Amino acid sequence: MPIVDVDSHVYEPSSIWEHYISAGERLVAKEAFWFDTGEDGNRLTVLNGFPAPELNRSRLVRQAVWRPGMTPSDVAALNPDSPPSLNEGGWDAGARLADMDQMGVDHAIVYPTLFAEYLPSVANPVAAGILARAYNDWVWDFTDAGRGRLHPVAVLPLQSILLARRELQRVAERGFRAVLMRPMFYRTPSVSEHGKEATISRIARGISAGAPTSSFDSGARGAGLFIEDRPFRPIWQLLEDLDLVACVHPSLGITNSEMTSHGGFIERVSDRLQIGHSVAEAVAYQQDGELFLVAALFHGLLEDFPRLRIALAHTGASWVPLILEKAETFLWVSLSSVYQPVSLEPQEVWDEHPIVVGFDSWERSLAQMPDLFSTKAAWGSRYPQHDASGPAEAKAMLQGYGVTAPTIERLLGGNAAALFQLAAVVDAA
Repeated sequence: MPIVDVDSHVYEPSSIWEHYISAGERLVAKEAFWFDTGEDGNRLTVLNGFPAPELNRSRLVRQAVWRPGMTPSDVAALNPDSPPSLNEGGWDAGARLADMDQMGVDHAIVYPTLFAEYLPSVANPVAAGILARAYNDWVWDFTDAGRGRLHPVAVLPLQSILLARRELQRVAERGFRAVLMRPMFYRTPSVSEHGKEATISRIARGISAGAPTSSFDSGARGAGLFIEDRPFRPIWQLLEDLDLVACVHPSLGITNSEMTSHGGFIERVSDRLQIGHSVAEAVAYQQDGELFLVAALFHGLLEDFPRLRIALAHTGASWVPLILEKAETFLWVSLSSVYQPVSLEPQEVWDEHPIVVGFDSWERSLAQMPDLFSTKAAWGSRYPQHDASGPAEAKAMLQGYGVTAPTIERLLGGNAAALFQLAAVVDAA
């Protein structure tokens, strides 16, 4: 069975703004979100007309420093004052394929990095639409040069349900198999629903049934709309109808408003404790993924869209059993099932749904639960980010715990190939 990397990344180049946005739209796009870096390592990120917080506190760009063969000790030894050159595989398909060959990876699902972090914070919906289209066109060309081994995940301008649906239909027509649905709260205006079910849903979320839902304050207690919330259901419905994979992949979130996801809050705690470096990566990805699955189970997303294919990526996998157990307990003892009639057997819902969760090479707890994860987990490298690792490490870990060869094949390729419908991989098996 070929190896499929279910979680790899690009590091977006400035050519997206220069070559994939028309001259007439470039100014509004750059004012909304723009990124560039110089040969000396200095960077500039513009967001909504002003300099934006950077993902990195030093000149070391952790999102594009890993190369095949590097160990955690090698990464720890990197000098932030004299950082290495970035890995060209983050934006050059030839370099990416060479690294994949060295790693022993046959196919890779490719996610954004900067666009996942900053695009949701763009205030102008029209500019967000222009930027999403530009990124999607660029990443299509990038992966198209990958000789059928690179598979892009599109982004959507979720600032507007209307524009998001239009871009979703466009990328589907172009040939994309997957779309990013970052688990966070969005400041997205929505049209109010007035039916009985919608009214009950608003009451359950603590929102007045008569409160306006067309303002930026339309989400629960002013936090915005969570990606799973009812106004986004047309997007989820279209994803199911178009048979695309909904890739639920958090971003670090440390540059975003604290109300959007866990990263900003965790970073504030880190600053308060004077730790001196970001600690959000240790927990924020997992917490955002956990929040999504809890919401989906309590709100019936998986039941409403039984054919919707979902990939939970960059969150680890070992937390899933606890979430399923806790969801079952609290659905039984709470009144949630009165307001939102959903299954009281989350484990059954999970087992029956076309869903996989990405796991990391070092997740030993996953190897000790092969019955639960044998058809539900898929390995991801996090390439070229600083905490990346190759499939050999994952295979050795699984073998060390006695996981059978057929299960290892599914975990390292088969499950991802089936979910993303990678015909070439399935045929090769």
